[in-house]
Amino acid sequence: MMNFLRKKWLWIVGVLLLLLIGNFLIGWWNRDVVKIKTAIVAVGPIEEVITASGIVDAPVYDLGPKMGGKIISIFVREGQRVYGGETLAEFDDTTRLVCPAGGIVAKINYDEGETVIAGTSAITVVNYSKSWVNAQVDEIDIANVKIGDKVKISSDVYPDIAFEGEIYWIAPLAELRKVGGRVKMDEESYVFPCKIKFISKHDELKVNMSVNVEIITRKKEKTLLIPRESIVAKDEKPTVFVVKNGQAFQTAIVTGIRSYTSAEVTSGLSSGEIVAISNGSKLKDKGRVKIEQL
Repeated sequence: MMNFLRKKWLWIVGVLLLLLIGNFLIGWWNRDVVKIKTAIVAVGPIEEVITASGIVDAPVYDLGPKMGGKIISIFVREGQRVYGGETLAEFDDTTRLVCPAGGIVAKINYDEGETVIAGTSAITVVNYSKSWVNAQVDEIDIANVKIGDKVKISSDVYPDIAFEGEIYWIAPLAELRKVGGRVKMDEESYVFPCKIKFISKHDELKVNMSVNVEIITRKKEKTLLIPRESIVAKDEKPTVFVVKNGQAFQTAIVTGIRSYTSAEVTSGLSSGEIVAISNGSKLKDKGRVKIEQL
């Protein structure tokens, strides 16, 4: 009985030793294998985008009599849409307050029977149909921005609505960045003011509302794309690692347009090839790799 138990334990110890030796040999054999995630080189659209902050602005008409007078009648209410040539109020000297252009009555500063002081505003009208966005483009980006560039406009107030615009004016001189309408003296970053007209419906956006601006400086509908994280710097040139049969092959490429997530490849790759998108700094030419599932 003792001999049987001794043989059994020896057999168990032998199996454990074989397993340990096997694991060691496997680990030694795979010591240079790099685990990676991959992506497929594909054809698709890409946009080069420059981001900026912006403020909504619009023509504001502060309307009042040249001479002081008492208001006899007010024909509009706040929030009402009015049209060019429409009479908004009448004074006791047969003077009339006429709207110069269409818009929305934003504020009525006096009631009927009150006297309006000369030079003050009795009624304020905002012409939202001609509103625009004042944007601040960083000086490092301004070389890529031009009149006519299409713009995507968004607001944190309406996160599910996208507005469209187009740049129609770029300032010839740079100025210090403004935050909340004031220059930040402790932040010496220069920007170029630009104006963006709306080319889509934008009734939701009001004067002085903050917006986010994405200026589309270049765009292609069909081109070869790779994820930006697949690009590594080797010998100061953009490089990717193409994965074939468990190996990574260092491949120099030429890139074009770059977006936040993708890069255009104009030379060096073909559609359908597989590239590594992780652990690029650990990869070597013809090194062995193991693909992890995303």
